Amino acid sequence: MSEFILNNQIAFYYSLIGAAFLVLTFEPALRSKFFFNIPILYIAVGALSALIGLPVINPLNSDIELGIVVHMSEMIVIISLAGAGLSIDLKAGWERWQTTWRLLAITMPLTILSVMFLGLQFAGLSLATAVLLGAAIAPTDPVLARSVSVGSPNSEQKDTQTALTSEAGLNDGLAFPFVWLAIGLAALSTNLPLSEFAWGGWLLKDVLYRIVAGVGVGLLTGAIITKILFSRVGDAQNGRNNVVLFVLAATFISYGLAEFIHGYGFLSVFIAARAGRALTKDTKAEPYENEAHESADQLEAILLAVILLWFGSFIGGVLWPLWTWTDAAIAAAIILLIRPIAGWIALLGHDINRIDRLKIAFFGIRGMGSIFYIAYALAHADFASPERAWSILSLTILFSAALHGSLARTWMNEAK
Repeated sequence: MSEFILNNQIAFYYSLIGAAFLVLTFEPALRSKFFFNIPILYIAVGALSALIGLPVINPLNSDIELGIVVHMSEMIVIISLAGAGLSIDLKAGWERWQTTWRLLAITMPLTILSVMFLGLQFAGLSLATAVLLGAAIAPTDPVLARSVSVGSPNSEQKDTQTALTSEAGLNDGLAFPFVWLAIGLAALSTNLPLSEFAWGGWLLKDVLYRIVAGVGVGLLTGAIITKILFSRVGDAQNGRNNVVLFVLAATFISYGLAEFIHGYGFLSVFIAARAGRALTKDTKAEPYENEAHESADQLEAILLAVILLWFGSFIGGVLWPLWTWTDAAIAAAIILLIRPIAGWIALLGHDINRIDRLKIAFFGIRGMGSIFYIAYALAHADFASPERAWSILSLTILFSAALHGSLARTWMNEAK
């Protein structure tokens, strides 16, 4: 009897995922509608599936389930980063990307510190868990930020969209040193003082080496793979029938090699995509890169449907009874106060109009990268009160998906 029930549950999930994919096909027709918010729809359906008794993958339950969440969220983030890297038309440069550098150097650290403070003072988190929560929540998510991203290459790309897309592409890798800091703090014995933490090793390895390795591998693999692609044996010269395979190959190679040498694979994927885009920009090879972006975008949408259904089921089956008013207040503060204020501060003195500054500061969307960081850290060390971190994170993502997802299509696309 139990086998019969399990088979029916699996069959139902096939239908549910199929319906989610079908809804994706409605997006071009409904994307201008204020009420059309796909992430919230998927989360709600996932929550309903858990509430009616369907099984839930619970990362708090076992290492196997935690591992599934780690790799599921990891997959969608790297595909999204590849798409983000291919989509940006603005050439790299200190002046041209100044908005991005300000967001990375000022907004992200301010957000980490602020969230860490709230976690310590109001949520009762340990130092390690508070640092982890700050590091996980600080990055703008390249996945759920689809609604504020630049769209396809060679389309009209506003400064606000370029800034948020490039920020999302880079800060998912640059938040990683603080995740490793949290892991290191969690690994300390409770009897050891904070001064015993190996700060020098963290700076040299987790900050300097891993970032340089990620960027270096990205530049190298991006250039080599692009050269191969447009060589006599490459797909671009032989029918252009394997664009999806190329996107997956380039993404996995750049990510895998960076991780193999203990660099930051997220940075590597985005940089590799940017390197490929730079080599093909304004050349006869550019149409293939445009097709590659479209393929990455579609892969991301497919994975997004699956992981949002899971996220909703995790909320409906596990997290919502754990929510407190304090968690909700912290989540609201992150979305409505911390990110907007930190973003505004970063752009003070910058040559950008007030409305664009407000948009960039406000639309710091939280999402799948945050899920990966929490799950990844919990898989590498024992943290006190991990359920509290999941609770605050889930509410933050939920608020972000509801608020940003509803406002982005109208506010971000209005004329300057």
